[in-house]
Amino acid sequence: MVLNIAIISRNMLYNILTLGVSLFIAWHLLLAGDFFYGFWHDHIGIAENISQYGPENIYRSGFAGTTRAQRIDLFSQICYSISHQGAGLADIRYSIPDKGINSPLLHRAEIIHLQDVANLISVLQEGEPLLYFLWAGLLASFMAKSWRFPSWRQLLLVNFFWIVAVAVLIMAVGWVSTFYKLHTLIFPDEHQWFFYYHESLMSTMMQAPDLFLYIGLSLTGVTALLFCCLHGLNRVLQRYWP
Repeated sequence: MVLNIAIISRNMLYNILTLGVSLFIAWHLLLAGDFFYGFWHDHIGIAENISQYGPENIYRSGFAGTTRAQRIDLFSQICYSISHQGAGLADIRYSIPDKGINSPLLHRAEIIHLQDVANLISVLQEGEPLLYFLWAGLLASFMAKSWRFPSWRQLLLVNFFWIVAVAVLIMAVGWVSTFYKLHTLIFPDEHQWFFYYHESLMSTMMQAPDLFLYIGLSLTGVTALLFCCLHGLNRVLQRYWP
């Protein structure tokens, strides 16, 4: 009985840590590619969203005249800033030379919100090395003590249940409601995080919250792929471990 509990516990820990490692690696990979913003810009209606709501913005003008390349670069700058403690957020600018426009992209409330996002990411990144250390230590124990890694079937069953549970919860509550609820739980009450399109180029160019659904799905898919690769590699390495 005690032995079974120990095996289940270490297998569960292995599953959680491997998922965590996979998630961080997926995050870095997608971040390096700006989360496929150029693709989403062209295929989920972001370009049309900018054309419609850009001219209605009450703080900035001319944004609808920016090019696709400019928008991708602006999004890339935002990604860089939020992953580097918010550095440079106030310096992000867009320009329309033939109209004499050279304007900051973000107003004060947007900068404060993105700084909150950057602070959250910084906290998570501070714990990343510890996650890798724990994962490596657990793998070393599996190898040194010849513990059998969980089978594909065991991992599939465990992860299937929690993935289905989360998916059902999100569908029951609604994606948008879930997105907004997470914001109210995570970010300070006194900081604005909801922006109508006519008051935020940030929200307009991201077609919030739609873009984040696709980013979340991409992150989930890449994480699952990496998880399978890491688990498969661990099983192969153990097979040839001395």
